[in-house]
Amino acid sequence: YVDDDFGFDEWGKLEYYQPYDAFYPTRQTKLLKLWDRLGVPHSKPKQLFGRQLIVIGFEVDPNAMTATMPKESKSELVLAIRHFASSNRRNLQEFQQIAGWSNWAFNVFPLLKPGLCNVYAKMKGKTNPFAGIALNNAVKDDLTWLADHVENSSGICCFDAVDWDPIID
Repeated sequence: YVDDDFGFDEWGKLEYYQPYDAFYPTRQTKLLKLWDRLGVPHSKPKQLFGRQLIVIGFEVDPNAMTATMPKESKSELVLAIRHFASSNRRNLQEFQQIAGWSNWAFNVFPLLKPGLCNVYAKMKGKTNPFAGIALNNAVKDDLTWLADHVENSSGICCFDAVDWDPIID
């Protein structure tokens, strides 16, 4: 089983793939036909292509080599973090939910991971999902810091453009 596979092709060079009654980039169509011959399962909804793609909920621009959260997703996360931090008490399940959602965002904001240090410290050793846990100032401060930085961050750039000379460098 192949979950995700990424490639590139010349823009506008499309080929018809009959099983899905759709046009795809030539290389993608050839790969689908190979998978058909080998019996590798695949599905139409996973066959994406374009100048920008949504991958696991993130906007990926392969030409700019960037990945970021869509504005609406980012706003929802920031609002949820601020709402969580405005309370004096939350249960373990709520702690786990906000930590999980934030961890998902760390795919495009990896440098913001310290924002959950005190959240994890508060959850440590707890097992009852509905038991209340007090939010101390350290947790609130970390979450406020995290929300501020998510709100003001644009995402990650996988590669910075640099001048490289193989003779000098």
